[in-house]
Amino acid sequence: MRVLLTHAIGPGATYYRIEEPARAVSDAGLGIEVAIARGIGTTMREVADGSSLEVTEVDAQGADVVVLQTPKTDGMLQTMRVLQAQGVAVVVEIDDLLSGVPYGHMGHDALVRHRMGEFAFQAAREADLVTASTPALLQEYARHGRGVVIENAIPRRVAELPPAYERESGTVTIGWTGNVMGHPYDLQEMGSGLQQALDRSGSASRLLVLGQKWDLRTRLGLSEEPDEVPWLIDVDAYLERMGELFDIGIAPLRIDRFNTCKSWLKPLEYSARGVYSVRARTDEYERLGLGMPARAPKDWAKWLTRGVQDADRRREVAAAARERVLAQHLTEHTAERWAAAWRSARDNRTRALGRGRLATAAG
Repeated sequence: MRVLLTHAIGPGATYYRIEEPARAVSDAGLGIEVAIARGIGTTMREVADGSSLEVTEVDAQGADVVVLQTPKTDGMLQTMRVLQAQGVAVVVEIDDLLSGVPYGHMGHDALVRHRMGEFAFQAAREADLVTASTPALLQEYARHGRGVVIENAIPRRVAELPPAYERESGTVTIGWTGNVMGHPYDLQEMGSGLQQALDRSGSASRLLVLGQKWDLRTRLGLSEEPDEVPWLIDVDAYLERMGELFDIGIAPLRIDRFNTCKSWLKPLEYSARGVYSVRARTDEYERLGLGMPARAPKDWAKWLTRGVQDADRRREVAAAARERVLAQHLTEHTAERWAAAWRSARDNRTRALGRGRLATAAG
């Protein structure tokens, strides 16, 4: 069987949901030939009124199954339908609730106001199979029952990098990764807890953003401007650098519809790199069970302060979390589940074509 995985622009989602699953399945020798492409080749023609184009042919590159990552345009919906008419099974891969992006998020205008997220829902409804990173996403996108959850996992090469807890740190770095404009309300969930922890530890700690901090100081009412290291586009380089910089990682999230569907990735990344973490109490973070759970500002202050002041305990907690990742959450652990999902999509398409032929014969 041949599977073609097509991806969008985002490097993080492409890495975890396309590139690394493909690598893991290939390395596992599961009898599936895997190819990856940025988008997919199509032939289009003008519709009768000349106002728009329609997809007439799609180059599946000989694949039995094509994976479309977060399809969110009419063109991608047409592409899916043409592929299925050609007998090719289509998997829709989803890692975020696109229609749930909150107002103030940098993607809200395109995904919600311009309704691009609705195309993803329609594509999922017509897909031969939906793969999602969380049960909440599966409930949103695969109510027809043709879907599976395959959680995000870490490549072994990343989890086996020198862990952060082995490093001696004169000043303990509390770090957050991301772009504040993509998390317009999340960091505020810590309230005064972060500043309390920084005050209690004095010069023994500092705050660092790996990404874009923008107006973080104002949003949190911090007494000092946090340090910033620019984002690294290459995910392997980002993960390596994060473990070199952070002693403690924070993962605050506002509990809303979008974040309830969000995967457990950030605490997983921290844990894989041996970084002690404090995180929100979302369903997914709780299900992962790694990191110290915090809800109120006092929780954030308590766990961050302990992480700074008790180095032995910080290392013990971080080492145990990393061992959990190595034992349960590597991409090699999910390879067979990806392969099974793609085979299921092919079987679903075969059955759908059979029903179509029967209906034609009966008519």
